[in-house]
Formats: sequence, C-alpha cells, structure tokens
Amino acid sequence: MQIRHFQNRDLADVWQVASESLRERYDPTIFTQLVPFWPDGFLVIEDLGRVIAFVFGVMTGVQHARVLMLAVNSNYRGAGLGTLLTQEFFRECAKKGVRQVSLEVRASNLAAQRFYLRLGFFNVRRVSKYYSDGEDGILLLRYL
Repeated sequence: MQIRHFQNRDLADVWQVASESLRERYDPTIFTQLVPFWPDGFLVIEDLGRVIAFVFGVMTGVQHARVLMLAVNSNYRGAGLGTLLTQEFFRECAKKGVRQVSLEVRASNLAAQRFYLRLGFFNVRRVSKYYSDGEDGILLLRYL
C-alpha cells in the first residue's frame, strides 16, 4: 500500500469508492474540475494497483483548507487508512502555511463525527439543510 497524489488515471477507482461510501452523489467530473486548484490536496491510497481510499480537499484561503471528501473502500474500513490519509492531508496543508482545516459531516453520521473528533476537530455549528437531501450538516474545524 502507498499514499500518493491523485492522478487522472485514478478517476474511475476514486469515483467507485466515493459512490460506494458516500450518500451524496457526485458527478465524476467534479474531481478533474477541482484538482487543478490544489493538486496536493487530493491524496489516494493504492493497493495492488487500485485506489482503495482517498481524501480530497481545497485551499479556501491563505491559511484555511477544507476537506471535501474522505472515503475508504468498505473492505478496508477499520484499518486506520482514514487516519493515515487525514494526517498526510494535514502535512500537505502545513507545507502551504494552512493553519485551519474545516469540513462538514452529516448530522446523522455519528461514526464520522467521532472519527473527526478523535483527530482533533471540534464542532463549530450545525448547518441547516446542508446536504442535497435536506439533511443538516455539522461544521467541524481543526487548528494545525
């Protein structure tokens, strides 16, 4: 297994992991449209030639980054890959002088909330009807 930056050839695998793992549905072109804004913020874990996990984030200010998506193939969950990816994302952020990282998580996704709290995020506020299906989101923030 190796952590590396996203490459265009990873698109099908990334889309598959996202579709399987995330309730929100995304057009696969979102990845290729947004990656040019900060290629270092798109990391994957590859195993046996396949992407099995990824984190995708963007810089939203001089000292602020936002995690847009984090997903792990269901066969690999619980192995610490999400933690590894998030820590590597923090390192990429630090290289750019980022001091804050934020993200939104579904209000109903208590497991994800616990995961991010263990990584040092804290709850900022509830965002009403954040998701396309009307579910509220929880805005989380972490200082680096």
